[in-house]
Amino acid sequence: MGTKFTKQGKKNRRAGKFTAFLLAGVMTAALTGSGNYAAGNVDYDSLIANKEAEIEQLQKDNEQRKQQIQSFTGNIADNEEMMNTITDQINGIDSQIRKSGELITLKQEEITNKQLEIDRVSKSIADKEMDIARKKVEIENLEEENKKNLEKFKKLCNALYKSSDMSALPLLNGSEDWYNFFVYNDVINSISKQTLDFMNRLLDDIREQKNKIEELNSEIERLEQDKLALKDEKTALEEKMTELEAAKAALEADKEQQYADLYNLAASNQILKDKVSGLKTKVNATNAEIEQANKDVEEIIRQKQAANSGQTIYSSSGFRWPLSRDYQRITTYFGYDAWRGGNHYGIDIAQAGIGGQPIYAAQSGTVITAYNDSLWHGGYGNYVVIDHGGSLSTLYAHCVSSVVKEGQFVNKGDVIGYVGTTGWSTGNHLHFETRVNGKAVNPFNYEYEYVY
Repeated sequence: MGTKFTKQGKKNRRAGKFTAFLLAGVMTAALTGSGNYAAGNVDYDSLIANKEAEIEQLQKDNEQRKQQIQSFTGNIADNEEMMNTITDQINGIDSQIRKSGELITLKQEEITNKQLEIDRVSKSIADKEMDIARKKVEIENLEEENKKNLEKFKKLCNALYKSSDMSALPLLNGSEDWYNFFVYNDVINSISKQTLDFMNRLLDDIREQKNKIEELNSEIERLEQDKLALKDEKTALEEKMTELEAAKAALEADKEQQYADLYNLAASNQILKDKVSGLKTKVNATNAEIEQANKDVEEIIRQKQAANSGQTIYSSSGFRWPLSRDYQRITTYFGYDAWRGGNHYGIDIAQAGIGGQPIYAAQSGTVITAYNDSLWHGGYGNYVVIDHGGSLSTLYAHCVSSVVKEGQFVNKGDVIGYVGTTGWSTGNHLHFETRVNGKAVNPFNYEYEYVY
């Protein structure tokens, strides 16, 4: 007993995970272009088998290319991630280089300031040394003048000695003895006060100049020590700046290496992208070959239908849903399927518990193809094709087994096989197609009776 529902004109397609790669249509074969196979005794199954082998190889080639594309795309993503990491590292190095440059500039300013201090101290030392030299000249001049005056004293003393009692004068040897003698003896009274004052001034000047020379020498010694300390500080700053410059040079070398790595990765990515582009071009070209092969298959099917059933019409009113009404979940709809990179020529029905469920003939007709050997068969695995007459046929793919044979007549609702996952499939599901004159049409162009 059944209840009748209508699912006509469904256009929405859902991305499915069950992967019966159905670019080939009802069957796959090895002919190019469509020809007239109706005349004579034509082995349509051999033609279909040959076309199957061709499309199977094309599909395998494309699958290999897609795996390569996936691998290259992964490598490109890895390289881009590494390039982002290197770019971040370069930015970090740039920041360090800027900081190093700022520190070097500060050290250079400190070194310049130290050199200015050294120059100032050196100039002060030079000025002091010039002062000392001038003072020494003045001392020499004063001592020379004092020497002349002392000669005058000698002469005066000699005169006094000759005119006075010899015992009144001590034996005098040096100029200072003479001077002290005259200062502390009454004989000084006979010396001109003016001459004595002059002598005292000369001696005072000599002592003053010598004191200044000692002060200047002390100051020069202190300045020399300051100068040495400044030079040590300058040397330490220069060593620090050398370290900073070496660190900056190492950072710049690291940056150059990072740029080289970045360039190499970019070049490698470009090569990979070119390879991906070339592979995609080949995939598209192969898809075009598959599409052409499918057109050839459509013509073979159309003529096989004509040869098997002519114009006999088996169809009764409406279609029966090819499974129990409990299994209506569509995972992939009819039309272009981006995941497969080509057209999907039917619908995929899949849900929990579907494996091993019976498959029913959607309409009465003659079985024109029935595979039960679990081979590839263009990705369909075990599949059945029923000719319903009037150029209409249905296909049931990925069966775990089929239970009908070619030439067998079946009624609508007869069990023709059981749901499986043979051929190109990642899980139990039924791939169901409807074709008119061998050309795939949307199965939801038809009304279905849903039966338990």
